[in-house]
Amino acid sequence: MTSWNRPFGLLGDRKVKYARFDKGFGGEAFYALLESKGIGYVGKLKWTERLAKEVQACRYWKRYVDEDWIIEGITLIYKATTWEKARRVAVIRKAQMFEEEGQGRIVFDTDWQYEAMVTPLDWEPLDVWRFYNQRCCMENYIKEAKSGFSIDRIATGDFQANELDLLVKLLAYNLFERFKHDCCEPVHQRYTIARFRKEFFHCAAVLIRHSRSMVLKLVQIFAGRYAWKRIEGRIAQLE
Repeated sequence: MTSWNRPFGLLGDRKVKYARFDKGFGGEAFYALLESKGIGYVGKLKWTERLAKEVQACRYWKRYVDEDWIIEGITLIYKATTWEKARRVAVIRKAQMFEEEGQGRIVFDTDWQYEAMVTPLDWEPLDVWRFYNQRCCMENYIKEAKSGFSIDRIATGDFQANELDLLVKLLAYNLFERFKHDCCEPVHQRYTIARFRKEFFHCAAVLIRHSRSMVLKLVQIFAGRYAWKRIEGRIAQLE
């Protein structure tokens, strides 16, 4: 329990209202800690055979979507073998519909995909599921930081130097995000750093040997030149 408390010490007097986490953080000690602090949480559960049997006993599913995908949800009170008490569990199942001539829309029992989330929040299962899925955006941020700014590469064998290297990379990442927000046009605000480099910084060139010297001639125009001029104007206004 002590190790789980450490991150909260860094927050000082600031309160945490909600938390969401994947099944790697599950467990009685973690749930109990969040509950003791009055934090509403949504955590993914491992889909076990025991949980599946209890879900199969539920007959009254609430349907939320009836388009290309059918999404249904239920809530149940469930106690895992390692828990000290039963908790509320929201379960979502979804299946893609098929249309066959003369038979309409068909969904088979084997088509359902199940997801279970433990939560103390008295929300509809669909709202619990949507709240949990918001954490998926974080995976994209981490991927961008790795592929675009190389935060996963260890620069040296010295801990302090590596820490500084990581902080500089994170600063560059945050500056790029702020730059897109403040200076770029809406169409460019979703660009990754790789795409931004390709469209604005990478340009065609020809290497010419002339009079015993090498000359690199860059192209004078490029497709995004007008957008870049507008971006430059917004940068100048920040000063």
